Amino acid sequence: MLLTKALDDTPRRIVSLNPSITEFLFIIGAGNRVVGTDVWSYRPREAMRTIKIGSFTSADIEAIKKLNPDLVILSYPVQRQLVEPMSSIASVLAVPMPVNLNAVMSSFEMIGKLLDLDEETHRIMGIYMDLLRYSVDLRDTLVVLSLGDYVIPCESSYIVSALDKVGIKYVKGLKCIELITNRDDVLNIVNRTNPQLVIYEGKTKVYRPQETNWISKPMLYTPNDTLAHFGPSFPLDIQLLINAIKNGEKTVRGTSSIVRPSLYDPWYRIFLT
Repeated sequence: MLLTKALDDTPRRIVSLNPSITEFLFIIGAGNRVVGTDVWSYRPREAMRTIKIGSFTSADIEAIKKLNPDLVILSYPVQRQLVEPMSSIASVLAVPMPVNLNAVMSSFEMIGKLLDLDEETHRIMGIYMDLLRYSVDLRDTLVVLSLGDYVIPCESSYIVSALDKVGIKYVKGLKCIELITNRDDVLNIVNRTNPQLVIYEGKTKVYRPQETNWISKPMLYTPNDTLAHFGPSFPLDIQLLINAIKNGEKTVRGTSSIVRPSLYDPWYRIFLT
């Protein structure tokens, strides 16, 4: 992780353009410090009340200046172009895309230290990892994320790391972090790796057969922004995915991206009780 300059004190006014970290901030009790977020920061629902100052790849610099933050949290490398302009406003913490679950935990731990919330952070980290327990036996799975382009997570990704931990073994031979590709190349990878199951994360909340009818493999559909999010909802969504596999379902239902839970809803109870 990159912190562009030392903090003078514990941050009290935070702008987060990283939706996964936004959710984590609220779960560890720092939601009252979050003054601005991107439009994808809707977990928990309380984050939707913050001032929206950008998308996942762009930001309103003048609006952020008016918020007078002492810490800006970015996603790296997708928001690398924002590091320099944001650094003229406040200290910037650039959080890399996690390459495994250990990297997710390192990101959480760093933020907990910066906010002087170490004890609560470690409690949440423990629950997060405990939720990702071995509970299913499935071989040769491939994940395809429809994010404008098609993104295929590789062996060095937090998604594959989490799936492996719960017993969903990934296809072999994809030694990278992720592949950003087109439909033809997705089909080539499917044909080369021959997965038993393709987990397809769609563009929308509702399953549309036309999105996947070109893949002739057993499919499990997840709504958009489910596996693409590594915040505290991620292991809860993985549990829903496991249940769908065990029940032979074709769609994962009730994910955090669909229900957009509040801190006061049962969804977060395991973290907050």
